[in-house]
Amino acid sequence: MQYHPYPLYSKSFSDLQKLLAMRIDKGCSLAPPSKPVELFFRADDIGVPSKLFTQLVSLFQKHRLPLCLAVVPAWLTKARYTDLLKITEQTDELWCWHQHGRLHKNFEMQGKKQEFGPARDYHTIHHHLKMGRDRLSSLMGESLQPFFTPPWNRCNTDTVNALKELNFAGISRSKGARPDYSDILPDFQVNVDLHTRRESDPDVSLTDLLDELENALASGRCGIMIHHQRMNNNAFVLLDLLMEQLTHHPEISPKLFQDLL
Repeated sequence: MQYHPYPLYSKSFSDLQKLLAMRIDKGCSLAPPSKPVELFFRADDIGVPSKLFTQLVSLFQKHRLPLCLAVVPAWLTKARYTDLLKITEQTDELWCWHQHGRLHKNFEMQGKKQEFGPARDYHTIHHHLKMGRDRLSSLMGESLQPFFTPPWNRCNTDTVNALKELNFAGISRSKGARPDYSDILPDFQVNVDLHTRRESDPDVSLTDLLDELENALASGRCGIMIHHQRMNNNAFVLLDLLMEQLTHHPEISPKLFQDLL
């Protein structure tokens, strides 16, 4: 896939480090005091090695921060996985490799995009979820974790019930996603969107992003969504500064999905 960065990353911000530090401190100060703020990063659309993926991984290695990697089964081959392992240094310590749809294809004729939505019946959904899981399992073995990120952060009740039947341990959607499936599976919702923002003005976009970050931290769990294909140099600078601040904050505890169960 070929993407272009969103307007937020069309310019650099000279006071970015100060702004991030201030908002992170404020968000943490508003969080429930009983325990550290839980932090996780989720990178979507994984499966094809690239310079941008390598650059992303190098940042997480630099800061020793964990990353949940949502892998599209149809995109992954044995050769590609071998290359991905070389990039990630063949260690599972920092990574949660998990399933991201199967084809990453929209099957809805109207409404919002979904791969696992009402356009397909339960049997078809179950079959395709299992096909995707089996493909990843055959390539990744025990490195594959039993979690599911639906493409476009959307899926229906049939999907969650099928995931439960297939022994998945959790899903990850967007903040406030409905219906609420927490009675079926834990939902590790992302509430900070770094790279698919819609604001046309870079300054407005930065303000909105900082608001998201502060509010996410104040909630007690901050889930940050990444799309590395949409990143340029300004996007990597922002992420590097963000990670630097989050890593050294005493009230933040970085997690993988398996740590959140």
